[in-house]
Amino acid sequence: MKHFKNIILTCFIICFFQTVVISQTVYSDQESYTLSFKAGVNSTNLYKDTISYFQGIFFHGGFVNTFVFSNKINACLEIIYAGKSIKKDPPLVKYHFEYLDIPLYLQYKFSENIKANIGIQYSKYLSSQYIYIDGSKKNGMHTKTLFSNMYNDFSVLLATEFNLSKQLSLEGRYTLSTKFISSKSVPYFGVFQLSFKAVMFDSYKVFIRKNKMK
Repeated sequence: MKHFKNIILTCFIICFFQTVVISQTVYSDQESYTLSFKAGVNSTNLYKDTISYFQGIFFHGGFVNTFVFSNKINACLEIIYAGKSIKKDPPLVKYHFEYLDIPLYLQYKFSENIKANIGIQYSKYLSSQYIYIDGSKKNGMHTKTLFSNMYNDFSVLLATEFNLSKQLSLEGRYTLSTKFISSKSVPYFGVFQLSFKAVMFDSYKVFIRKNKMK
């Protein structure tokens, strides 16, 4: 009988500590990190333009890493393929510039559905080409490599983001080259970007000695 009581007591103690250990590792409903995919279009202006080019439309796409600091503040790092385009009409000539954009910015949450972004962006020049009318081609256009002076650049960034659902958001962003500060004659880009962003992966903060919320 004595051994039976000891067994019961031992089982009770083991169960108690197991319950405590299990309850120590729990997750909140607050995100700590989010990986998203974004894609959309760029509308590009060329400033300090002596030839009077028109705005061009090109696309962009890439990944967004969001690090949650608090209920109001996030930090975001992106890796984006971005095309910037201008055109001359008539005759129709389009100039395409391809970059790898790396924006880094802080995000302030006015609410769960509205956010504002402010930061900087580094643009790594990849290539450029121009497209013009050519009747000898099947599609009527010809593409040639363009040797450009629109190389690597830094820009300032301002944006507003609206949540359409928990996993999907719409962002309007404007980036302006910092060349407007350092030079009064060198041409530079100003780009308006419209993007859809879809969450691919998210993780949640861990709390100790709290009830499981998720």
